[in-house]
Amino acid sequence: MSTSKEQILIDRRYAAVLSTISDDSLAELASNLPEKLRDPFAKVAGLPAGALSTKDGLGAKIRTGFVSRKSFIDVGILLSEPCTEHCIEALGSAADDPNIEHLRSTLPEAIEKFGLDATRLMAIQYSASLNGFKQLIMQDERFMVPKTGNTIVASALIAAKPDTAESQEKRRARRERQEKERETKRVAELQRRKARNRV
Repeated sequence: MSTSKEQILIDRRYAAVLSTISDDSLAELASNLPEKLRDPFAKVAGLPAGALSTKDGLGAKIRTGFVSRKSFIDVGILLSEPCTEHCIEALGSAADDPNIEHLRSTLPEAIEKFGLDATRLMAIQYSASLNGFKQLIMQDERFMVPKTGNTIVASALIAAKPDTAESQEKRRARRERQEKERETKRVAELQRRKARNRV
């Protein structure tokens, strides 16, 4: 699989999984990030630096941010980074290409320590490149990519950018302006040609 196709696949999988994670869980995962990841996460989620220090409404703000910016991959990777680091260390020499048995022995502790949502996001990161994770998301119901995710994300995108009468009017005015500009250029070109006796 080419890198671009793999990235599109992972992006869709992250979008689907993130759509099933509650706002409360998003806020909890973000609030528990280590200091070094807090501002980078806020940035990719479209939040100001220091935004993670206030939990009130944080989950909804995170969701609005990553949906409008379509930063599903960056948000998914950063939210699960502590879980990823733990699993890499726990897997040891098998970390480069763990099989399904390696994962079955490692993931229960990860789930207990970081929660199922963080562990699901971690699994998505490697679900297109490593066979153990490919099998995991096909065999274990807890890690299967939800089929409703794209619909939910699409609905969220529509909700985030409502097609108001004001936006419709702006588009109409922009079309008229562009049409006038084209007509002005056409007339100017015609006059230039006449001046040069080319018409």
